[in-house]
Parts: sequence; C-alpha cells; structure tokens
Amino acid sequence: MNIADVTRGERSFTISWDDQSVAEFPFIWLRDNDPDELHPDTCERVFDLTSVDLEIRPDAFALESDALVVNWPQKDAPSVYSLDWLQLHRPGGARFDPAIVARTLWERESLTQIPRFEMTQCFEQPVVLRNALLTLKRFGILIIDGLSDSADASRDFGDLVGFRRRTNFGDTFEVISKPAPNNLAYTSLALPLHTDLPNQEIIPGYQLLHCYRNTCTGGESVFADGFRICADLKKDAAADFELLSQVQVPWRFHDQNHDIRRRRPIICQREDGQMDYFVFNAHIADVPDMHVELMYDYYAAYQSLMRRIRDPQYAIRHALVPGEMVVFDNSRVLHGRMAFDAESGERHLRGYYIERNELDDRIRVLDREETACPWK
Repeated sequence: MNIADVTRGERSFTISWDDQSVAEFPFIWLRDNDPDELHPDTCERVFDLTSVDLEIRPDAFALESDALVVNWPQKDAPSVYSLDWLQLHRPGGARFDPAIVARTLWERESLTQIPRFEMTQCFEQPVVLRNALLTLKRFGILIIDGLSDSADASRDFGDLVGFRRRTNFGDTFEVISKPAPNNLAYTSLALPLHTDLPNQEIIPGYQLLHCYRNTCTGGESVFADGFRICADLKKDAAADFELLSQVQVPWRFHDQNHDIRRRRPIICQREDGQMDYFVFNAHIADVPDMHVELMYDYYAAYQSLMRRIRDPQYAIRHALVPGEMVVFDNSRVLHGRMAFDAESGERHLRGYYIERNELDDRIRVLDREETACPWK
C-alpha cells in the first residue's frame, strides 16, 4: 500500500493511503518514536522525551518512494519513517499480535474430542508446536500424547514453552493419594470443577498435567469452559454476572507452613468486554466478608453460578492414560475429577504451571520464525 498524500497540520501529519484510509500522526509521537533513537542492538528507546518541547514541529519533510523523511529541530540527521512502519503503528490501533487468538467457546456437545498433538512432532517441527499453542489459546485445552515412560517427561514439553511457575506446592506437584494431605487433590475423593489457586496474587496461567500411571478404577478427569458458562450467565442472568464481576471475594489456602490470601472477583472482563479470567473454587473461598446488605444477593448469584457449573451440558470427561498430558488455561477452564478407588491400582499424575505471558512469548517467536521476520 502506498501513500497518496501527506498534509502538515499544526500538531500532526495527516496521511492518506491509496486504499482511501486516513491516519493522523502527531509530531511529538513521531519524534518520541524516531527509529533513529533506538539502541542498535536492543531496539530499546534511548530518546529522552524531556529534551524536546511537546509542541515540536518539523523544520521540513519530504515523501520519498518508501518513507516519510522528517527534519526535526536540534537534530542533525533527518528521521526516516518507512511506509511499512507507519502502516503498522497507526495511532488508535494496537500493534498486530500473533498471540491474540479468537476464542471458541464450547460445551459437552460442541467439543466431542479434546484437540490432540503428538509430543515428538512438537519437538521436531516448530510449525506443529506453534499450531498446538494457538489451538490451546483458541479452546483453552488440548492433550499432548506420546510422552516417554518417565515421570519427568512432561518437563521436556514445558521447556519448549517457557519457565515453570513455582508455588507453595513447588515447581512441580505430584497428584497422588497420600496420608495427611494438605489439598483435596491428594486424596481419592471426587473433585468438583474448580480453578487452581485463586488465592495467589497472580492466578497460575496454564496447567500441564501428565498422566504417568493410571490403573485405578474411576478417576476420570472432568473439564468445562468457564468462559462458555460466563457467556450464558451474562445472557440469562445479567445482574448475577455483574454482581460476580464486582464483588471482591476472599480466597485463602492455609496449612502448617503457609497462609496465602488474595481478594478478587470471580469474573473479570477486559476493557474491550472480552473475558480476562474466571475463577471458581468453593473449597478455598474464604469466609465471605462483604456488607450484609450485599450478602443475600451475593449468595443468590453464587449459588446460581454453582448450579450452572454442575449442569451436565458443560462438562466433558476424559480418562487420562499413561503417556498423555492435558494442558489447559487455569484462568478459563475449570477442571476436576471423579472419585477413584485407591486400592484398585496406581494413580500418579505430575503437574506444573506455566504463565500465560510465557506461552504468548513463545507463539510470537515461533510466528516470527515461520514468517522469516527478523526480531528487530
């Protein structure tokens, strides 16, 4: 796309492209983002904004074949803004981000099979890994299969993506039935659908749960798309949705060595109206402490949400087998399990967390490699 016209105003250039689109570029914005004022190796800004007047105006400018060239006061060399750069950074629109993926909301009937990718292919083919991570962003869940017969096999996949998040349970945790547990996951009881660790300052992003051994009777994993549940709640009971988006709920995990607390709403939307997170964990929700006048409405909305979460239309089940690892967005997808008979065999899952920004970082780098785009 080419520039059709450049008009100089009092505080900005107005640029018209040959597709009839028009964009305004403030002078101070152009000066602050001068490509010449970036470190040549790190591409970090080295320009000092306090060194110029906010009402700065160019001494001269020219439109060349592939760039806008501007002469600024007190700058020896002209600044060159390529047409591609101007297109990419038009004010008023966010930079293209390959890690932003349109979500597909699902329930039991619409997601008949959890998306699946093979471990070796993810290692050997970057394009497969990229597609797997994009699929994970889209659905919030996938299965990686073909893991080697090792308790540490899941770490290899995680190392392809990013750093493991350390919590009070360590950088990995063993999901086994054991005596004197400090979490219901370490029992053979059924676990209702829930979010892990909403009591943390930052909710763990993606959970990776590797099935190492599973010969027990029962224990099927259960998953539900919390964003689908929220969308239906907003449609059917808008007042409940708004209340659960506003009330600060106290969450708390405590045992002999820890007492970790955080307040946050169950539902959080971004400024653009898209869901940011949905958290639900009835077991570590602390004693509600909102004003009594609000408490009755809160309990009505909370109980209604809980019943909706338990509606069979949302939940899918999957019996994990050794060599499979389920990966899901802990701030979107609720997870749980059916009860199992600990005397009927061995059940050993190993899990850990990777933050959402780590996964997004990996997608962007893989996209750059796929399109042969230099990082600068």
